[in-house]
Amino acid sequence: MTPATPISHVKSSPLRLTADATSEEAFVAIINACLNHAEANRPAVLDGQIEGVHQMRVAFRRLRSGLKMFRTLVPRAASAALVENLHWLNGFLGPARDWDVFLAEGLPPIIAHFPHKRSLHLFQAKAEALRQAHHRTLREALHEPRYPQLTQMIAEWLARRAWRQTASDKRLKRLDRPVLEYATPLLDHNARRVTKQGKKFAKLSGDERHALRIRIKGLRYALDFFANLYPEAPVKIYLRALAALQDGLGVMNDITVARRLLDEARLSAAAPARLLVEGWYGCRLDVQEHAFAELWRRFLESEQPWAD
Repeated sequence: MTPATPISHVKSSPLRLTADATSEEAFVAIINACLNHAEANRPAVLDGQIEGVHQMRVAFRRLRSGLKMFRTLVPRAASAALVENLHWLNGFLGPARDWDVFLAEGLPPIIAHFPHKRSLHLFQAKAEALRQAHHRTLREALHEPRYPQLTQMIAEWLARRAWRQTASDKRLKRLDRPVLEYATPLLDHNARRVTKQGKKFAKLSGDERHALRIRIKGLRYALDFFANLYPEAPVKIYLRALAALQDGLGVMNDITVARRLLDEARLSAAAPARLLVEGWYGCRLDVQEHAFAELWRRFLESEQPWAD
């Protein structure tokens, strides 16, 4: 008997668009690739694998980003039902992933630094129970009829190209134009928005910094989707610079996520474990704010692959 193939998570595969593809063909290929990436990780999620949850969440985030970046061709109204169902699913993926990251990356260094703090160990046990509960509800959601209905809905929507039913003649012509005519102005526009907002970084509020991170993530996803349309070396350098910015701002957002998790765990403002966790994240925030200037400099110095 042939041994069963081990269940494992699956990372996204590079997208291969051709320069002569239409904008519509690129859109279909991008959304299809994201859907396949998500579905490939369903067994790992059902098996309780942390990285499976991560990859499925990334896949659906990329899918939503793909819908957003093509809104001038495929308007929001055409994908409203899909987006509503994606929000439903993210309500399960998001909390499971947040607790995974916190327990695997956020809490261990704090416990290592304060190994004898009983309050931290008690909180860790409570946090693990909450994480397991979220994983359980996520698996239940994937077993509900609504999940296969969602994936089938997306697949059929793409196959039928349903957005054409209400598209004007002008929009239909734009859908048939070469993808480079859409991708290059899109990347340039998104990069200018990131640069404009990032210059004011020191004055940005927490919410504004989070918005900047989302814009950086959107630019990163877009360039990743269109990567093989541009020179490889500049693409890799620019993507690395974007990833560093995103990670740096992610550290700054971690304290917001941690506070939400602490609230879910019902730790009061004066709870010893909460004071330690918030103090630790506050110190990390100070360090990262000072480091951001260097990350921003490297980003500005990186060649834009789509520029002439």
